Amino acid sequence: MGMANDLAYTAVFEDVEGGWTQARIAEIPGVITAGQSREEARALLQDALREYLASFMEPMAGLEKIGDREQLVVELTAAPKAS
Repeated sequence: MGMANDLAYTAVFEDVEGGWTQARIAEIPGVITAGQSREEARALLQDALREYLASFMEPMAGLEKIGDREQLVVELTAAPKAS
Protein backbone atom coordinates (compact mmCIF):
# COMPACT_ATOMS: atom_id res chain seq x y z
CA MET A 1 0.00 0.00 0.00
CA GLY A 2 1.54 3.31 -1.07
CA MET A 3 1.59 6.47 0.97
CA ALA A 4 -0.57 9.35 -0.27
CA ASN A 5 1.23 12.59 -1.10
CA ASP A 6 -1.77 14.84 -0.47
CA LEU A 7 -4.31 15.44 2.25
CA ALA A 8 -7.76 15.92 0.81
CA TYR A 9 -10.60 17.72 2.51
CA THR A 10 -14.11 18.39 1.24
CA ALA A 11 -14.81 22.08 0.62
CA VAL A 12 -18.52 22.90 0.77
CA PHE A 13 -19.66 26.12 -0.95
CA GLU A 14 -23.06 27.74 -0.36
CA ASP A 15 -24.49 30.96 -1.77
CA VAL A 16 -25.58 33.25 1.07
CA GLU A 17 -27.32 36.61 1.17
CA GLY A 18 -25.73 39.61 -0.43
CA GLY A 19 -24.21 37.53 -3.21
CA TRP A 20 -21.50 36.13 -0.92
CA THR A 21 -20.26 32.53 -0.95
CA GLN A 22 -19.84 30.68 2.33
CA ALA A 23 -17.16 27.98 2.38
CA ARG A 24 -16.44 25.34 4.98
CA ILE A 25 -14.49 22.12 5.42
CA ALA A 26 -16.96 19.23 5.82
CA GLU A 27 -14.54 17.15 7.91
CA ILE A 28 -13.64 20.02 10.28
CA PRO A 29 -16.75 21.96 11.34
CA GLY A 30 -14.75 24.83 12.88
CA VAL A 31 -13.17 25.82 9.56
CA ILE A 32 -15.62 28.19 7.88
CA THR A 33 -15.36 31.50 6.02
CA ALA A 34 -17.06 33.55 3.31
CA GLY A 35 -15.98 35.55 0.29
CA GLN A 36 -17.51 37.86 -2.27
CA SER A 37 -16.90 35.19 -4.94
CA ARG A 38 -16.32 31.43 -4.99
CA GLU A 39 -12.65 32.00 -5.85
CA GLU A 40 -12.18 34.37 -2.90
CA ALA A 41 -14.05 31.97 -0.59
CA ARG A 42 -11.79 29.10 -1.74
CA ALA A 43 -8.63 31.12 -1.07
CA LEU A 44 -9.91 32.25 2.35
CA LEU A 45 -10.92 28.67 3.19
CA GLN A 46 -7.46 27.39 2.35
CA ASP A 47 -5.96 30.04 4.63
CA ALA A 48 -8.47 29.24 7.40
CA LEU A 49 -7.58 25.54 7.20
CA ARG A 50 -3.86 26.33 7.28
CA GLU A 51 -4.36 28.55 10.37
CA TYR A 52 -6.57 25.95 12.07
CA LEU A 53 -3.93 23.26 11.62
CA ALA A 54 -1.14 25.65 12.68
CA SER A 55 -2.99 26.27 15.95
CA PHE A 56 -1.99 22.73 16.97
CA MET A 57 1.73 23.43 16.53
CA GLU A 58 2.34 23.99 20.26
CA PRO A 59 4.68 21.14 21.29
CA MET A 60 3.34 18.63 23.79
CA ALA A 61 5.07 18.70 27.17
CA GLY A 62 7.79 16.07 27.55
CA LEU A 63 8.30 15.32 23.86
CA GLU A 64 11.67 17.12 23.84
CA LYS A 65 13.07 14.21 25.89
CA ILE A 66 11.87 11.45 23.55
CA GLY A 67 14.07 9.94 20.80
CA ASP A 68 14.67 10.96 17.23
CA ARG A 69 12.61 13.80 15.79
CA GLU A 70 12.23 15.51 12.46
CA GLN A 71 9.85 18.07 11.02
CA LEU A 72 7.07 16.82 8.72
CA VAL A 73 5.89 19.44 6.23
CA VAL A 74 2.51 19.05 4.53
CA GLU A 75 1.62 21.49 1.74
CA LEU A 76 -2.06 22.34 1.35
CA THR A 77 -3.22 23.62 -2.01
CA ALA A 78 -6.71 24.22 -3.29
CA ALA A 79 -7.47 22.28 -6.44
CA PRO A 80 -9.97 23.68 -8.94
CA LYS A 81 -13.32 21.96 -9.17
CA ALA A 82 -13.20 18.97 -11.54
CA SER A 83 -15.46 19.31 -14.54
